[in-house]
Amino acid sequence: MRVENWECKLESVIQKTINKDKWVLGKNDCVTFPVQCIEAITNIKVFNTKYKSLREAKKILKSMRSKDILGLALKSAKENNFKQIDINKAQRGDVLYYKSDTAHFNGTLGVCIGEKVMFNWSESINLKNKEDCLIAWKVE
Repeated sequence: MRVENWECKLESVIQKTINKDKWVLGKNDCVTFPVQCIEAITNIKVFNTKYKSLREAKKILKSMRSKDILGLALKSAKENNFKQIDINKAQRGDVLYYKSDTAHFNGTLGVCIGEKVMFNWSESINLKNKEDCLIAWKVE
C-alpha cells in the first residue's frame, strides 16, 4: 500500500537522483534508483544488499540465483506482491524493465514518472516511452 504523501516522497527521490553529481555503482545506479523509489512510495526496502563493483553485483545475482537484473526484479516483485501489469497501464511510481544489449546485465530498471519512464544509466538520466519497455509492475 502506498504511504501518505507518497507523491512528494517520490518526487524528492527523483530530484535527488537527477541532481546527483555522478553515477556510483551501489549508491546511485539503475538498481538503487527504483529501490529508493519503491521505499519512498511504500516504506518497504525491497533490496538491501550492498555492492561497490560489477564483480560484487554479479556475485550477488549469482547468490540469488539470478543471471541478470530481470531475474532479480521478478524475484523481488514476487516476494513483495508487486503484480505485473500491462505496460500502457503503468502509472507514476510503477517500475518498468527495459531490455538493453549495452547494459551490464542485459537490461535496466526504471520508474514511471508520467508518460515517460526514468532510468538512471551510467552515462546520464534517460527517459524512455513506456511502450519501449518489456515489463511493468504495479508498486503498491
